[in-house]
Amino acid sequence: MSNDSKIEFKENTPVNFSGYTLIEGFPGMGLVGTIGAKYLAEKLGFEEIGYIDTNIFIPIIRIHKGVPINPSRIYANKEKKLAIIISEQIIPRYYTERMAKAIVEWIEENNFAKLISLEGINAGEKGQNKIYGIASNKKSLELLEKYKVQPIKEGITTGITSLILLELKKNENFEAISLLGNVNLQADYKSAAAIIKKIAEIISVEIDTAPLLTEAKKTEKELLNHLQQLKKTVGKVDKFEGQTPMYT
Repeated sequence: MSNDSKIEFKENTPVNFSGYTLIEGFPGMGLVGTIGAKYLAEKLGFEEIGYIDTNIFIPIIRIHKGVPINPSRIYANKEKKLAIIISEQIIPRYYTERMAKAIVEWIEENNFAKLISLEGINAGEKGQNKIYGIASNKKSLELLEKYKVQPIKEGITTGITSLILLELKKNENFEAISLLGNVNLQADYKSAAAIIKKIAEIISVEIDTAPLLTEAKKTEKELLNHLQQLKKTVGKVDKFEGQTPMYT
């Protein structure tokens, strides 16, 4: 691993995170993590209080309201003692372990009480909005059971969240879970809506997911139209098989 990689957590507004629940939304299957975390931050009145200062991201920066925004941001809701960390860029594989350890160090240094990760999984059940879960330890498994989330008992998990859970496993008293929505599309808003309903139950908040379901219908319609065009255009299937686009 390169020694010149830099990962620092910058807080423009200092917050005492002791006892907070941290919600993590990094891009992955169906972009469920990023979509869900961003939606929670917007709808529950979170304040953007910081960002991850790093040189590992590719130089593609989103512009919002005329100015560039950080690819990975930190939000807080002091009233509800909730924090959200969002990334709109996939963490390069070479730096995944480094980023995971940096996040865990930040969690421990700030005395967070709990971690909930939002992810997607292709469970092979098309059309089902079932939520699955992975826990970092036995105490966290009890949290999944309490909220009727089906644990994945056998299988594999990949990406930054898997390494975060593995690191947090070392602390038997810390609750850390990953909620996984069943994904059928590249940008699965319906799965994101399902996972938000479950996390809303866990963190005891009310949130309307209707806008996400509207977006899901729009996305599915666009995909259907795209597939119909592919049937009419011989030899252009490769255009459908591209990399997952960055969430915007």
